[in-house]
Amino acid sequence: MKLLPALSFLTASLLYSTFSFAHSGHDHTDSAEISVSNAQVREFLPASKASVAYLTITNPSNHAAVLTKAELDGLGRVEIHQHTHVDGMMKMEQVLSLEIDAHSSVEFKPGGYHLMVFEPEDKLQAGQERKLTLYFKDGNRVFTQAKVVSLQTMTEEKPQKSKEHSHH
Repeated sequence: MKLLPALSFLTASLLYSTFSFAHSGHDHTDSAEISVSNAQVREFLPASKASVAYLTITNPSNHAAVLTKAELDGLGRVEIHQHTHVDGMMKMEQVLSLEIDAHSSVEFKPGGYHLMVFEPEDKLQAGQERKLTLYFKDGNRVFTQAKVVSLQTMTEEKPQKSKEHSHH
């Protein structure tokens, strides 16, 4: 009779761990592979109500990943946006979800996908790092640090490396 409670506990534990694994919606070795690199958020320009962030998301897994939301510490709102060409005009629009194909990367950059950031709780200053959280449709989250950069640094680093290494 003493075996029955132990067996019940073991069965319940196995069911719970199986449910937790199945409920997460992905295989752990696959989801851990999504990575973020080169995350940067630009300081707010004087009198500006919005700024921008760029990054690269890499998905080396065998399944597409769908980005649904982003958060950046110290900012009240973050939106995923893209630039598109419509009738010869450049148009910016919010994107509610972005699919990153299996074995591919999406670079958030000027003229393409980017994060628009709003409502700073405190001033963003070049040299700071802020926690960036990306949320995916399958429940996966990816965390990284976004480097706060000035407009000058952001524009210098694209064509050539910044000469101001002493400020890091």
